[in-house]
Amino acid sequence: MIMSPLNYSGNKSKIIKTLINLFPKDIKNFVDVFCGSGIVGLNVEFENLILNDKEKHIINLLKYFQNNSLDYILSQINQIIIKYKLTDSKSKPKGFYKIYKNEGLSRYNKEGFLKLRKSYNKSPSEIKLFVLILFGFNYFIRFNSQGLFNVPVGKTDFSVSQYKKSVAFIQALQNKNIKLLNLDFRYNKLYKNGDFFYFDPPYLITEATYNASWNEKDEKDLYDILDSINSKNKKFALSNVLESNGKSNDFLKYWSKKYTIIPIDRQYTNANYRRKNLGKTQEVLIINY
Repeated sequence: MIMSPLNYSGNKSKIIKTLINLFPKDIKNFVDVFCGSGIVGLNVEFENLILNDKEKHIINLLKYFQNNSLDYILSQINQIIIKYKLTDSKSKPKGFYKIYKNEGLSRYNKEGFLKLRKSYNKSPSEIKLFVLILFGFNYFIRFNSQGLFNVPVGKTDFSVSQYKKSVAFIQALQNKNIKLLNLDFRYNKLYKNGDFFYFDPPYLITEATYNASWNEKDEKDLYDILDSINSKNKKFALSNVLESNGKSNDFLKYWSKKYTIIPIDRQYTNANYRRKNLGKTQEVLIINY
């Protein structure tokens, strides 16, 4: 399995095998409309793949990986690590850095990380963003309302495991036939050439930051697009939740009755530290095949 070094909100890393087993076989043209870090599409067998997301930072980062050699990318990462005096555990002997309880390597990296974050927010570049993600809290990607990266320093660094994950991820982006787009999901261009479409939109009833801008109009526009795909005898799969944290998506429950609804077993206990346990999350995959 190809896993992503990017901890993109709502990513499907824990259920990727389940999803792929539920997708139709012999996919030629796969379109991932809300791709996030792209791990769903990257793990599917296809002839052509379109990865689309409205978040320009993530698409630009994927394009950077796709268009630069692996050696160049790794050398740029190393230069930033040296420049900002960040830890380099993969190149040091075991025990070189003292791991502080509940802090990990953050005590070593905080000063340099904040300087790098300030530099990025003043003069953004894809490689600065990637290093911030590698050294940031839980590898999150988050920007405030002013468009500034605001994730705090994390406990880890560009470790051996993260290095291997990054290399495999970048090589997959470079070796597969992939087109990257930065379009709103309503844009007709997305639906011209695909024969299977996967949707993992923001969820209307969940409280993650990623979902904050999604509203009832977006939700209903999405249903119209899915119905249109179905009317053209093309296949789609929609990841979503019918219930979450005591809330119910009644729009989705009503609309989805005409399609096949498959329950997905996934645990969300650590998804949000502020989350109150008001009820079980009912995640589903809705398909038309």
